[in-house]
Amino acid sequence: MAGLINIVPRYLPSYGMAPEWSRAVRPVVLVYTGISILITVAFRADVNAQAGAYATGILAMMVSASVAVGVSSLRRRRRGEAAAFGVLTLVLGYALVENIIEKPDGLMISICFIAGIIVVSLVSRLTRTTELRAERIEFDGAARQFISDSIEYDGRLDLIAHKPQPADDRQYALKEASQRGMNPVPGTADVLFLEIEVSDPSGFSRVLRVHGVEVDGHRILRATSPAAPNALAAVLLALRDATGLRPQAYFEWSEGNPIHHLMRYLLLGQGDTAPVVREIIRRIEPDPFRRPGIHVG
Repeated sequence: MAGLINIVPRYLPSYGMAPEWSRAVRPVVLVYTGISILITVAFRADVNAQAGAYATGILAMMVSASVAVGVSSLRRRRRGEAAAFGVLTLVLGYALVENIIEKPDGLMISICFIAGIIVVSLVSRLTRTTELRAERIEFDGAARQFISDSIEYDGRLDLIAHKPQPADDRQYALKEASQRGMNPVPGTADVLFLEIEVSDPSGFSRVLRVHGVEVDGHRILRATSPAAPNALAAVLLALRDATGLRPQAYFEWSEGNPIHHLMRYLLLGQGDTAPVVREIIRRIEPDPFRRPGIHVG
């Protein structure tokens, strides 16, 4: 297994980082141009008619900025500054409300823009649900050593998916025991833990870095990614391509309503992980006999 330790990971093609449409400059320019033309026609190119909408936008921005600075001052325990920005927020808020009452067209335009942004964001996230979201995966030296040692031990790769949290020997031991009880983990199999810490779910990452960590004798492959299922699938496929083995991953069903888990995944990159991991792998690898094994108990 020395080859694994020295390998430079290149096993994932460019399945996508940012949404492909965001790289298409011409369509984006055309969309913005079309919106500008639509607004111009709607207001008949009258600057005075657009003044209300402009004032609403500026006042809303100033109110939000004042609130943000006031909250920051409170956190820094600068009570004088916080009080001053509180007063400023009230004044600007009053002006904003009066402007909306007098000229509500600005509020309507804002609502339309916000609704459009939400719809486009949801469509984009839904279309990217089954992407790997990583162009390259890098295993550090410790992670490679863990993988190599595990393969040397029994010629297999068995990984237990574990939610990142402050844990000690007892918690990892309980997790391993529960997985061996509910899933078909061979009795003498050497197991590694696989943990994905969710970062900003709106972000994108070109490189997924997997670090090897040891906690009280338990060996863990740990990475950070905007979405846990996508990163888990990417790591499993990368391990398959690097070692020539089919990794076997073991999960536990999450408690709760599946619709709730779906919304958590779409908004926060979290939820009932195993079904999403399996679907991502199914879409990426058409051959069922080459897919990493997903076991859920």
